[in-house]
Amino acid sequence: MKLRSLLGAIAGALLLTAALIPRANAQTVIVYFNFEDPPGTFGRDARFDNFSDQTFALPAFGEDANPGGGIQFSTLNLVTTANASTAGGVLLNRTTLDSDPAAHVPPSFNGHALLLNDTINTTATLSFTVDTTLLKNLSLSFATDNNGNGYSTVALSYSINGGMSMPVGSQALTNGVTLITFSNIGPGDFLGTGTPQSTVFTLTFTGGRSNGNDRQTVIDNIQLGGTVVPEPATVAGGLLGVLGLCWYQRRRLICCVSLRRT
Repeated sequence: MKLRSLLGAIAGALLLTAALIPRANAQTVIVYFNFEDPPGTFGRDARFDNFSDQTFALPAFGEDANPGGGIQFSTLNLVTTANASTAGGVLLNRTTLDSDPAAHVPPSFNGHALLLNDTINTTATLSFTVDTTLLKNLSLSFATDNNGNGYSTVALSYSINGGMSMPVGSQALTNGVTLITFSNIGPGDFLGTGTPQSTVFTLTFTGGRSNGNDRQTVIDNIQLGGTVVPEPATVAGGLLGVLGLCWYQRRRLICCVSLRRT
């Protein structure tokens, strides 16, 4: 009977440890830009919401906790001579738990997004910084609604700790609402080893051919996802807790057996 109690305690401790220690293969939203907050507030860009949404609140930045947000805060920096403004967004690539309204811009658009027009003879770069110290298996995705002669190509690159820019690849931007995804980013660079690593990710848009102010290139719901590697201290702490509980139960079992023999 006491042996069953000991085995039950060990099983319970192991389950508790599994719950407390992050799974090494779980995909997580790291940074999420959904463009839903008012531009120009709390230091945001006056043209569009360039602050990320995350699962924790940042009152000083006007950020409420969003259960569908990312686990890091970041800002989106735009460099372009094209026109940038806020426009109606799209539903594609919204996170499942995004708490912002999905359709509050009548009659046909969903939420807010970044609009780029008057794109002729211009490029546009969007960059943001992420702490990638404990990240691996990275991917970046966003929704786009491309119309007319908006940008035709987007390329992704990254720079680690201020180093040289590393290209990931480029994709065509077709007309209509589409999803752009860059998978398996820098598999040899992002290993989650714990070595301090700050990375700037940059999207570069080229090939614009319109000098109009119509709805050309719309960008929405940018997600950087990846695997969060458990910190060694977290793993060690969980294992020590299991060993401590097992040792405690072992002492109780020995004590009970000794009492029965006497």
